[in-house]
Amino acid sequence: MATSHDWHIAEEAIAAFQSETGLNASLGLPMKGAPQDDYLADLDGHRFRGEVKRWVSHQIAALPYQWTNAPDRLLIADYLNANAARTLQRRGIQFIDTAGNAFIDQPQLKVFIRGNRRTTATAAAQESHPVERAFQRKGLVVIYHLLTQPELTGASIRTIAQRTGVSHGTVENVFKALEVGGHLATFAKGNRKTTKITEPRKLMERWVVGYGEKLASKLAIGEFYSEATDWWGDDSVARLDAAWGGEIAGSYYSGHLKPQVATLYLPRKNLPQLMQAHRLRKPPAGVEPNLRIMERFWIDESPESGMVHPLLAYADLLHSGDARNAEIAGRLDERYLTDAFRTA
Repeated sequence: MATSHDWHIAEEAIAAFQSETGLNASLGLPMKGAPQDDYLADLDGHRFRGEVKRWVSHQIAALPYQWTNAPDRLLIADYLNANAARTLQRRGIQFIDTAGNAFIDQPQLKVFIRGNRRTTATAAAQESHPVERAFQRKGLVVIYHLLTQPELTGASIRTIAQRTGVSHGTVENVFKALEVGGHLATFAKGNRKTTKITEPRKLMERWVVGYGEKLASKLAIGEFYSEATDWWGDDSVARLDAAWGGEIAGSYYSGHLKPQVATLYLPRKNLPQLMQAHRLRKPPAGVEPNLRIMERFWIDESPESGMVHPLLAYADLLHSGDARNAEIAGRLDERYLTDAFRTA
């Protein structure tokens, strides 16, 4: 279900394309039977199935292969930096954005514009949109629990606060913001009302971006050097309420990655025990750290495997900036996330 915010972004992108190219362009709603996320975009007489995606610069590796070299598909983005634009062009993914950046590859229409910066006013308007209130640090913690435990959407505010470790007021504000953004909807079910996530995939993608932008840096405890690595992936860390993320979890879930850097989530208070048990230390001069310690932010018990949820492993891998990790993230997406976050 497309939201008013998405429509506004699509209108801005169409107007920017016209301004930059001098070509005619228009936007319409999809034809009957088309996916609800689609828009009908006409660029100089060429018709496309356009779909709005925000924060694409942070998640290009996660775009499905169906976007590549698809002559009738158009990615409509809020903003794409120069590197992101070049990457999309190399992958054959056609796009326009609100700053006038564009790549169109048709037999009778060739356009490639990159490097335009979005105006301060546009950036401020997007950041101040009411839905953005949900994607601050505490809100991202709440959303993570809703995504990994979808039954929580129908629970009371009090229960959600207890299960997430966040205040009642914050939970209420997050729910209101998600409803404004079209991510949550309330339905009548018999004599009672029930709330559900309307488009799990969109919310998941937005959470992954928010994790990298707002949450991960706040969770970082420190980087260390571990001379011994034979304990990496061992489920004995569960004794410290810890769980493996990043490359360790990626290797566990995919079976196709040899970890070079380990990521471990644990309660901050348990760090001294971990350091003593495995003789962790700051990296010697000239040696890169090989162990990232992050603060555990979820309340439920760790899985028996000692690994974080595939969603968090996916986010870790994407935000590592490593191309081989991005490939493994794609495998996790196909195997664990695509079905789990499919819109009903």
